Amino acid sequence: MQTPSGILNQPLKRSRIHICSHTMGWIALMTMIIAGSTTAAFGKQLTGFFSPLSMLFLSEVMMLVFAILSFGFFPIVKKIIKLKSGLFLPLVTAGVMSGILAPLFWFWGLQRTFAVNSQLFGMAETLFLIIFGTLFAHQAFRRSQGIGGLVMLLGLVVVAFEGFAQPFTIAIGDVAIVTACFFYGIGGTIVGASLRKVEPQIIIFIRSGCAVLFFFAISPFIAHPFITEIRSFPITLIAVLISYGLISRFLLILGYYESIERLPIATVSLLSTVSVAGAVLFTHLYLGEAVFWYHVAGVALILTGSAVVQWSSLSRFEKRLAHYVKAHHRQQM
Repeated sequence: MQTPSGILNQPLKRSRIHICSHTMGWIALMTMIIAGSTTAAFGKQLTGFFSPLSMLFLSEVMMLVFAILSFGFFPIVKKIIKLKSGLFLPLVTAGVMSGILAPLFWFWGLQRTFAVNSQLFGMAETLFLIIFGTLFAHQAFRRSQGIGGLVMLLGLVVVAFEGFAQPFTIAIGDVAIVTACFFYGIGGTIVGASLRKVEPQIIIFIRSGCAVLFFFAISPFIAHPFITEIRSFPITLIAVLISYGLISRFLLILGYYESIERLPIATVSLLSTVSVAGAVLFTHLYLGEAVFWYHVAGVALILTGSAVVQWSSLSRFEKRLAHYVKAHHRQQM
């Protein structure tokens, strides 16, 4: 039987747990932003040697290996066995969307467009997450989200039209990137709506497992030069391949699922846009790709839109933190 003081302390304990979980969510989000800044550059370099299907297989295998090394094979399997049967369908569906369809379109598009463009058009995932989160995950839609989303969309349009200085022509690679974002948006919404209580390593394990099974299932029916690509792959790029698997894939996906488990979908999707600035800079310095004024304008509009959306979210977090501090102070009196 609980004492009166124990009952009174329950709200304070819940507040502490909430603040701790919120902090871990922000740490995961920052990790995701840093890792996301390397994705386009490393991926572009590797797609010069590997086909989209090979990139899918290699990236998901490496992510699976890093997950097993980090969390252990048998602990992950035990947790999967204990899952409720109703969670397997959304797990597999999210795995197919985010682990098979989206990466195939992403790698195919990355081969046919500039890394800078792929990173900027990749921000379309944010818009899809807002739309799908509002329609299917019952996320509250705020006016600031609408305004910020429109500003971000304007940034994408500026890049697509090359600052309105050229006739509108959109590369097939850019269309593929936006299509990949559509499938990533569906997968992310499923995770945020139905899999919030599922640990990230389980989602990664299922997702990568789906991709690996897909590769082996489809390989006998298509002519695919995977072995030839492996044999001709330069030894000097092995570090890039490992970095892509560990940083651009594993840490990015782990940070995404950890943050989306603890923060609202809209917060994760919109603050993740900060990585676009780092990605443009990293791609320019690492690959030497040209960055034009309309790229900078697009980045500025995307970041501005993100700031508009997040202003109200940060205000609410400050109020929660102030409430916690006051409650803690009263407890010490």
